[in-house]
Amino acid sequence: MTSTIRLEIEEPFVDPTNGKETYKDVFIIFAHGSELLTKIRKVAESMGGTLYPIDSDADKRNDAMRQVTSRLEDINSVLFQTGQTRRVELGKIAEQLYSWKDAVAKEKTIYQTMNLLSYDSKKKTLVAEGWCPSRDITAIQQALRRATETAGTAVPPILSELQTHQTPPTFHRTTPFTEGFQTIIDSYGIATYQEVNPGMFAVITFPFLFAVMFGDIGHGFLATLAGVVMVMYERKLAKAGLGEVSREGAVRKAFALTLFMIRHVVDL
Repeated sequence: MTSTIRLEIEEPFVDPTNGKETYKDVFIIFAHGSELLTKIRKVAESMGGTLYPIDSDADKRNDAMRQVTSRLEDINSVLFQTGQTRRVELGKIAEQLYSWKDAVAKEKTIYQTMNLLSYDSKKKTLVAEGWCPSRDITAIQQALRRATETAGTAVPPILSELQTHQTPPTFHRTTPFTEGFQTIIDSYGIATYQEVNPGMFAVITFPFLFAVMFGDIGHGFLATLAGVVMVMYERKLAKAGLGEVSREGAVRKAFALTLFMIRHVVDL
């Protein structure tokens, strides 16, 4: 003779192996006889059920209930304390996260630069070779001296000139005003070493050629107005990260567009 009571658990259980939610039921089975209990146990185990034996003594059942309740309270207390500690630690991490990112970015930049150098095992120093304008050697020495003082190291950097038969790379010294024109010339091709730089001619010819391209005074007025706005809001536009937006660059655009307007006003 057997009697079964089925209870459905409304709250889902989270499977610790895969993190999925599962719903379970509880079956309370009353049976007499060892053979019948053995068959019930085999059926439950074959279906993946978990068996919890219940003692027939009421006092022992009450003790087991108190023990289970006490363990649940301890687990809930541990989970609550763990959650509180985790929130506090994550809050501290969030406050320092940006400074950590900056530190990691600086360290990454330093190591990337160091990887470009060669190591002298005899002198145990890093050696870098490169090109620089002759007139900037003094400025480079001063910069290295300032870096040494800032780092607080006792090993001074050494800068020495090397004699070579290699052709130096092309370097065009520009100002904030001429940089835009030089960029346009470099997009077509970079002059060889000691070759005449056509960029200085573009400073004069480019504004007039730009004026020749358009024949609408209304377009010139709007473009000039846009250049003036860029001059007025130069700092805000630069902070917005919109690329190369400088006061000199905006002045160049306004200058070219003004020549454009003058030309067409004269034509009228």
